[in-house]
Amino acid sequence: MKTKYQRMSKEEKKQLLNEYKNTKNGSYVLKKLRNVLIYGIILYIYAIYLLVTAEKIWNYIAAGGLFIVACIFVFMSVKLRIKNLTTFAVKKK
Repeated sequence: MKTKYQRMSKEEKKQLLNEYKNTKNGSYVLKKLRNVLIYGIILYIYAIYLLVTAEKIWNYIAAGGLFIVACIFVFMSVKLRIKNLTTFAVKKK
């Protein structure tokens, strides 16, 4: 089921995002979610590095674990951003 945010047009999404950034809580939340997304990307890169330079089985296990954690970070960052923007859009109207 699509949320209110997902049903909005591109222009409405940009406008909602700008309004949300202007609130005190919104700017804080978006900054933290951006940091979590960056950590997820860094973990992806490090997991790939571990796979390329793996010498023992533990390196493969560590790379797999980091890859799973990175997927969770990226997925939840996007999901929480959509959830917060949807909540803001519903409260606003």
